[in-house]
Amino acid sequence: MLLKIIALSIFFFTYYLIIFGKGNKAVIAFSMGLLISLVKVSENLRISNAGDFIDFNTLGILLGMMIIVGILKTTGLFQAIAIYIVRKSNGSVVSIFIFTMLAVAILSSFLDNVTTLILFSPVIIYICQEIGIKPEKFLFPMIFSANIGGTATMIGDPPNILIGSASGVSFIKFLIIMFIPAAISLVISIAYFLSINRDLKSIEKKQLKTLLKADPKKAITDYILLKKGILVFGLVILGFFIHEYLDYEAALIALTGGAIMLLISKKDFDEISGEIEWDTLFFFVGLFAIVKALEDVHVIEDVTFLIYNFISHPYLLLLTVLWGAGILSAFMGAVPVVTIFIPIIKALLGTFDNSELLWWALALGASFGGNGTISGAASNMVIVGMIESNFDRKIRFIDFMKLGMKVAFLGLIISSIYLYILMII
Repeated sequence: MLLKIIALSIFFFTYYLIIFGKGNKAVIAFSMGLLISLVKVSENLRISNAGDFIDFNTLGILLGMMIIVGILKTTGLFQAIAIYIVRKSNGSVVSIFIFTMLAVAILSSFLDNVTTLILFSPVIIYICQEIGIKPEKFLFPMIFSANIGGTATMIGDPPNILIGSASGVSFIKFLIIMFIPAAISLVISIAYFLSINRDLKSIEKKQLKTLLKADPKKAITDYILLKKGILVFGLVILGFFIHEYLDYEAALIALTGGAIMLLISKKDFDEISGEIEWDTLFFFVGLFAIVKALEDVHVIEDVTFLIYNFISHPYLLLLTVLWGAGILSAFMGAVPVVTIFIPIIKALLGTFDNSELLWWALALGASFGGNGTISGAASNMVIVGMIESNFDRKIRFIDFMKLGMKVAFLGLIISSIYLYILMII
């Protein structure tokens, strides 16, 4: 009982520090992971046993994709895409809005959300400054598009990588299941934002004359590396589609792609280290240790028992996971919520027919819920920070939440209907 109290105390203290921003969340999680090991709440939390509780498949996918995207970024590819969108819109701000949202969603389904947004944001901020509109009208919908796009694939969002690794679901199946609710949510969200930003239609073409003259080809700084990089990236994505038939872990494919990118770009680990989100990797490691401790002192088992005994109907159980993960992710962040839920889902598997739907409930809940508040996803915090620094104004938590919760609830409602359909077919 004492070990359970100690583990829970460290767990709640960790989340208190993370939610209220008492320091760098990666440092907090990693430090608390070490602390929970030092107090010996579990004999299994040893460095020699790290492979038993740290999901190296998840870390490998993240690291490999970070290296690939980091090197591709140096070629100017993403800036060229942004300029190309403006040129193709022929000066129509509504067209720019729609094309940007679609491009961000598609890229975010295969690349890191934060990277995609950071690369698109300078052009969008410039557009907002040129036509004199509030940046939130473009950048907030762009955040939500990135988060929704990331929902569609196993590699689109860190929570999905965690769920894909834990469930053992193939890349293709993950895409097939998650694409439908993500696509519906994206289309409805774009339509909603266009309906509340009708003034975009009245903006004249001449206000964008500088950008319309820009040549996307001039944004490319290294054509040779770009061609090789796109080939490697394409092969890695192909590898994800067929990795179960090749009997390779997704992490091995991602890391191999990263290594090839380093070789063909002639860059070393020192040069590319700035493109690797070390905070994300260490954040995961800390959370893995904390959740393992909760498992070993039977807290996860107790929570699973309570859920199953109070909510015995399969559909209500799916809704509990979906909405519980969604609301918690809005305030705590999707990654920590998914890390906690994974062992609970594993324990609930087999308790009813089609219980594997619990994985989809968790993935949809965490992904859509992350739109709810500024703290729901890293991409939310990054773009809000960019608005505040570029336009010298403060974005209130409640203002973001009013819009973000609408998008989050839209996704959760669509997912509720979708899960019911999956359950009965």
